[in-house]
Amino acid sequence: MQTNHERRKRVGNRIIWGVLAVAAVLGYVGFHLASNGGPGLLVQSNGNEVGGSFRLDSLGESTVTEGDFHNTWMLVWFFDANCPEEKCKPVLKSMEQALVTLRPEGIRVSPLAVSLNPFDEADSLKEYVLPVAPHVMPFTGTPNMIKAMTAEYHAPLQKEGDHFVPAPQIVIMDPNARYAGTIPADGNAEALIARLRELAKRR
Repeated sequence: MQTNHERRKRVGNRIIWGVLAVAAVLGYVGFHLASNGGPGLLVQSNGNEVGGSFRLDSLGESTVTEGDFHNTWMLVWFFDANCPEEKCKPVLKSMEQALVTLRPEGIRVSPLAVSLNPFDEADSLKEYVLPVAPHVMPFTGTPNMIKAMTAEYHAPLQKEGDHFVPAPQIVIMDPNARYAGTIPADGNAEALIARLRELAKRR
């Protein structure tokens, strides 16, 4: 014969296991949608002409969204770790220089280098980006995530030989995650710094 205490304990355990089961199902569904859902589930413009929300994987295998970079000037550029060094590394260096130069002026910059190749390995991205731009953050995502984000940020998603064509523009989002403009991804650090200073003065 069960006591009232034992019955309450048994019911409590069932409730806990039920909650855990529901949480597991919701977590799986969320992951499945983020990985395989349509563009509307993966990114949203949030009223922006270019850019908007996103969800990406960092090299530490954690997930980031645009919300992690609020209150900073976000630079978004798409590339491929197989891109010829003379074509892509100058752009990474210019983004690094912008961050380092503007930080003492109180202008916070978050440079994001998003891999167009969803199969880029973390080690290859680190080896490509960090030696020339240690403060530039490389990210990757599932094929659907990348497809949705490039559409939102108006970046090409096409191959040229053994690598994806890097985006010709760096997209600039303001500290409120609003579209602020673009600048050619040509490795001209002085032009990028001047543009960010100009935009920061308008605020």
